[in-house]
Amino acid sequence: MNRLNKLNKRLDSYIPISSKEPNSVISEQYRKLRTNIELSNFDKEVKVISLTSTKMMEGKTVTSINLATVYAQSEKKTLLIDMDLRKPKIHRGFHLSHKNGLSNIITDNLELSEAIHKVTPKLDVITAGNKLPFPAEFLMSAQLKELILKLRDLYDIIIIDTPPMTAVADAAIISSFVDGTILVIASRETNIDACERVIKELKDNGANIIGSVLTRIRKKDTNYSNYYYYQYNEK
Repeated sequence: MNRLNKLNKRLDSYIPISSKEPNSVISEQYRKLRTNIELSNFDKEVKVISLTSTKMMEGKTVTSINLATVYAQSEKKTLLIDMDLRKPKIHRGFHLSHKNGLSNIITDNLELSEAIHKVTPKLDVITAGNKLPFPAEFLMSAQLKELILKLRDLYDIIIIDTPPMTAVADAAIISSFVDGTILVIASRETNIDACERVIKELKDNGANIIGSVLTRIRKKDTNYSNYYYYQYNEK
């Protein structure tokens, strides 16, 4: 029973709080993140955004899910794509199967309409799909880039969840063909040297780092006792 409770709690953590509790303080922080991204869009269109982190369990996927949700709540036609092909988690937030998703569109010629899950009138989700033997090669394929170009014409904003940077090269590859990348950092848990290496690697791959999200802020660290999620942009 304890194992089942822990599993349910872990699954519940991916359900977007910005949907469950839209008036909560945390949901407001996700809306501020959305606003800051929009304000950063001065000299270049930022329409396709990837999120990564230095390591696992920093809140990257939860941030991706909630960011996509608040974009959809602002009446923007939003697409959330799971490109963490090795350990996909986006489907957990919406109780979807991760099969028949992104990988199947290209490798199995799955129709795009069959891969898109309509979660709300303004939010669509494409799950990771079946696992692939060589995810990096898939991410570098011309077919994937063509698909992203096609999706650009169909949506106002596209949010892509990617693997952590220190695990595999996937996130760096993805950062090279999106408009902007956000780095998610866990307060007191992320090694500074590792973070600097990740930023350098992203930039070396041509990434446009539009900001960072600092997660797991303790209440006592902020001026407002209820704010335990903090976001800032880096120019």
